[in-house]
Amino acid sequence: MALFLLILVVILALVGALTFVVKVALGVALGLFLGTILLGALVGWRIRRALFGPRRSRDRWRRPRGSSSVEVLHRPED
Repeated sequence: MALFLLILVVILALVGALTFVVKVALGVALGLFLGTILLGALVGWRIRRALFGPRRSRDRWRRPRGSSSVEVLHRPED
């Protein structure tokens, strides 16, 4: 079986189709690698969120909503 694969690779190299096969194999490997990284990041984010709850920004913690005040200035009438 290994001899058959070696002969097949040599024939593909002679024909020039080996570069296409290598490009496809690299594309599949890169896609699997990036997909695994993305899936791992997503799972880690969901686990952190489940354990610690959603993250609150520091601005909201310092300034609670609804605490602003508005001063209306009236123009003196003639």
